[in-house]
This record gives sequence, structure tokens and C-alpha cells, in this order.
Amino acid sequence: MLCPGRGTRSLLLEAGSLHPMRSARLLIWMMILTAGACGSPGLDEDALVLVVSSDLAVGPNRVAVGALNAENESVVHPDLDVGFEFFRPDGTPAGKAEAEFIWAIPDVRGLWVASFDFDVAGAWQVGVRNGDGNLAVSPPFNVALEAAAVDVGEPAPRSVSKTTGDGSLAEITTDTSPDPALYDQTVADAVTSGLPSVIVFATPAFCVSATCAPSLDTVKSLTGEFEDVNFVHVEVFDNLDAPSRDQLVLAPPVAEWGLQTEPWVFVVDEDGIVRARFEGAIGEHELRRALDAVT
Repeated sequence: MLCPGRGTRSLLLEAGSLHPMRSARLLIWMMILTAGACGSPGLDEDALVLVVSSDLAVGPNRVAVGALNAENESVVHPDLDVGFEFFRPDGTPAGKAEAEFIWAIPDVRGLWVASFDFDVAGAWQVGVRNGDGNLAVSPPFNVALEAAAVDVGEPAPRSVSKTTGDGSLAEITTDTSPDPALYDQTVADAVTSGLPSVIVFATPAFCVSATCAPSLDTVKSLTGEFEDVNFVHVEVFDNLDAPSRDQLVLAPPVAEWGLQTEPWVFVVDEDGIVRARFEGAIGEHELRRALDAVT
């Protein structure tokens, strides 16, 4: 695989500095996806740290981060142990967090993720430090007063998502190997059932980040392990037979949940309250921990 040139790196720095809008996030994903696993494990102070998470707000958050070296090669690797150090908008240190590695696309591209509680809104920065003591600091990223998507502690919207009663599997999902059980009930049915639920919003055929199919596969891999949990897949778009992506129409639940990117995975408890949320790629161990907490 060819790695991107330094011109794209400069463009990313300009686009993603203060306001991680969707366009900037797409640039970030483009960099990570094209970089692949070209680089060898290692992190120096000149590495470009990329905050992939776009919907961050005051309070507890899951923060996903990538990193590229000066040649725009990914340095995120399962053999490289790192920690995060966060800096407030005024530059003061806000705390550290232990980072863990997940595969965004299994055995191809990875990310680091960590939990952190932001105490103020504004343009934050995160530093990634490895065992050698090198610290690479990200461009500023935005932390809002409130999250755009449904947040932890909030009731799950009672969305009427599509089921097999609305059409064949090919008409309601772009998953190439769908599990029919994920389309037996609507989101509303699941979150009012008195059982915990996993709600995954993903569009494998049209996903910009290429992480929809892997995230959906992660969700499907745990259905047999958690038999008393509802699992529901919501396709991001309604008209899957559209001739081109720009003619796709968002499914109503996407707006009801406040989603501006894909994929998303939400873990909802038996009372219909969101207890965990994951934007973008998700690790199997992350989802299992969240499910253990509600079962």
C-alpha cells in the first residue's frame, strides 16, 4: 500500500485544528485509512496525533486517537503501549488516561482509545506518550458544552426502525452477511422491553470511514454470549437502492439520536437509559465490558 504525501498532512492540520466538523473528520479518516500500517511501531515528538472522535462534550467521554509519523505512516500498533495526557484550552494539564489499542479494521488499521472527563468546553489538546517518554501533542480539538448525539445517562429515543416486517433483509440492510435476529424488532421495542439492548447504527455499503462493517461484525460476534440482550442494527439510510450516495436519504432514527457520523454503537440498560456509547470503531473487549455492566 502506498502512503500519502506530506501535502495531505498539511491540509489536515488546517482543516482539523479547532472545529472538528464532518469535513475535517473525513479528512482525518482519509489520512488514517490511506496510511494503513506502513510504519513500524514507534512514536516520536514529531508524530501527528489525530483525534478521531468528533462528538466530545463536557463530562465523561471515550476518546479515539490515531497517529502518523513524518512520512504519514500510521504508528498505531498493538505492540506500542501509550498513555494520553490532556491539556485544557488555556494550556494547563488536565490529567492522564491509560490508552488501549483497538483494531478499527481487523489486522489492518488500529486506534488508541481512552476514557476522560472533560471539565470545560473549548479547544483541547491531547498528548500521546510512549514508554520512551516521547510526547506527541495533537492539534486542538473541540469539546462542546453538550453532546450532539444521545449521551450516557439519557433515555434512548423510542425510534421506529425498520424490521423484516418492512421488507427483505436486502431492502433494510447493506450488511453482506446479516443476522436476521438484529432486524426482528424496532429500537422502540428493544429499549422498552425491560432487557438491556445494543443499538448499532452502521451502513456497511456506504460507510465513509470503512469501519461500519467491522463494528457491526463486532456487535454480531457477541450476540450468542449475551442471550438476554436485545441487538438491533439500524441502517443509516432509508433508500438503499439509490443510484448514488448523494441521493441517499437518512433514516429517521439517525436524526432522532442526533448522529452526525457513522458508525455508532449504544448500550442501553433494562430501564431504557443509555449507559455507554461508542463513535466509530469499537473493540470487542470494550463492548463486552459495557454489556457486563448492564447484565
